[in-house]
Amino acid sequence: MIPAQHPHQAHYKHETNGRTHFTTKPVIAWDDDGRPLVLHGNSHRLVLADSYSNFHGVSEAPGQVVAAIPGGGWKVVYEDDGELVTDPVLLWLVRADGSVSPMDGDRTGDIDNPLNVSNFKQLLAPGEELPES
Repeated sequence: MIPAQHPHQAHYKHETNGRTHFTTKPVIAWDDDGRPLVLHGNSHRLVLADSYSNFHGVSEAPGQVVAAIPGGGWKVVYEDDGELVTDPVLLWLVRADGSVSPMDGDRTGDIDNPLNVSNFKQLLAPGEELPES
């Protein structure tokens, strides 16, 4: 086992209410063959990231979150059954590297980066109107 020296994350694909979204788990270590290891639920055991059926790949992890600020009136535009709909940006995550990520929520309580959702179309700045479809 090789401890993870640089942050990576394993991605898992989910279908919820007709929307595709992804969750992540941090890669804790790599096995001797270079395969990523993640913590398994509440058991606190390391397992191969691809042991989950919805495993979708590994990527470099974004920087550590250092702050969260209110959404400030921004909106997320999604395409739902051919129509454009909006949801408010609940908050922005600010990372140590200076990058920011919008976050929105759904009725099930899931909070996601809308840029990772399959039917995401665009972000609208405060006062900006929904585009004509």
